[in-house]
Amino acid sequence: MSIPIPAEDPRHVPNRAVVDTSAITHNTRVIADSLREHTALMAVVKADGYGHGMLSAARAAVAGGATWLGVAHPASALALSRAGIEVPIFSWLYEPRTAAEILPAVVAEGVEISVGSLAMLKMVADAARQADRRARVHVKIDTGMGRNGALPAKLAAIGSAAREDEFIRLSGAWTHLSAADDPEDPMTDQQVEIFDSACEALEEEAGPIPLQHLANTAATLTRRDLHRDIVRPGIGLYGYPPVATDLDLRPALTLTSRLALVKDVPAGQTVGYGHSFTTPAPTRLGLVPIGYADGLPRAASGGVSVLVRSDDGDHRAQQVGRISMDQIVVDLGSESRARAGDEVVLFGAAQALAPLDDDASEVAVTPQFVASAQTEGEPEPEQEPAQQPDAAAGTGGPTESRDGAEPETAESTGSTEETEPAEASDEAPSAPALADLDAAEPTLPDDHPGVPTADDWATAAGTIPYEILTSVSNRVPREQR
Repeated sequence: MSIPIPAEDPRHVPNRAVVDTSAITHNTRVIADSLREHTALMAVVKADGYGHGMLSAARAAVAGGATWLGVAHPASALALSRAGIEVPIFSWLYEPRTAAEILPAVVAEGVEISVGSLAMLKMVADAARQADRRARVHVKIDTGMGRNGALPAKLAAIGSAAREDEFIRLSGAWTHLSAADDPEDPMTDQQVEIFDSACEALEEEAGPIPLQHLANTAATLTRRDLHRDIVRPGIGLYGYPPVATDLDLRPALTLTSRLALVKDVPAGQTVGYGHSFTTPAPTRLGLVPIGYADGLPRAASGGVSVLVRSDDGDHRAQQVGRISMDQIVVDLGSESRARAGDEVVLFGAAQALAPLDDDASEVAVTPQFVASAQTEGEPEPEQEPAQQPDAAAGTGGPTESRDGAEPETAESTGSTEETEPAEASDEAPSAPALADLDAAEPTLPDDHPGVPTADDWATAAGTIPYEILTSVSNRVPREQR
């Protein structure tokens, strides 16, 4: 399989997605410490770790106490397993053509797999026979989400088929909550009731279900009664809880660029396509070479501000006009001392403003779409899944996924002329650096304007932080720190 090579050398691109893996470790640890006793934490690192880099996010989460990893696609699970991250891995989204190609390897690696229909169970069983290894499956129950999963009425047939197939071991049952981010919505309790009833029916047909899990980030933070055997936090690991929480969760990704042009304009200057903004007074505009092709939502046009880091300090500047494909314009204000080359923080966290240590190691820069394959050089966490005997693994039959290990639990990431303000320094602005794992959040001056967040962009665009973080495109090089 070939890996695409980027057209642009990332060293010569001004935009950066800076990932603080220590924040992912910190957030995982904080969430893990809040769980009920004996509840395991599955770190969801799908969608390339929510745009943060799957392998580095996975390692950071395991370092913070995650004892499971979850990804949508089997190909992602295979990459995690082959990277040597030795905790149970769970995957749940596939279709027949690619399943036939990859599931035998996935089963052979010991990845645990979701099934949501008889047809999916057969796919997994066929793959297990090719691999000559028993597959551990988790039955997905559709309790109202209406996506993947079997309706309760179909579970008896799935349970019977699983019980009768020596290449299948029923390892768990799970569902996904559709409204857990609204604690007042009665839908969550309705789904839980359907899930519990369905699990009872499934057990009557197939025998005991070792693991049950249904809590996403929102339910993990607000419903301790739903922690069960495993919780599956996703967005919370990256610092954006979908519900109010007292937990200290820190954003892990900071998106930066630099000013390409600074110019003074008169009152009445129109800006952007459709001349949707007109300057009400003389001001200084800044051009930033990043746009919707890089992941900024066009729907946020005119609704967000950025942080400009100039010689006279950090200042917020309103984005004005429509967001273009590869550039935005910000209103710096008539008194601004900003100059071309100054750093611009699109969104991130306060720890991104901490100074870089003199002895800090060089940061690897890679395009986002190959970062997971090329930037992972840190040592492997020394953590092994719990090893327990498997009563179902009889002699002469298929070998057991993960060598018969039970999944690990908590018990066992006008004028358009360019101008230069007087007294501006010729020194290039320093690159942002991220705080150490256990360092306290930097204390900002009382008058500091603060750092824009992915939440700010999501609010302006009418979407959610998940979309903002995962939309940062492969044109933006990623730095891992």
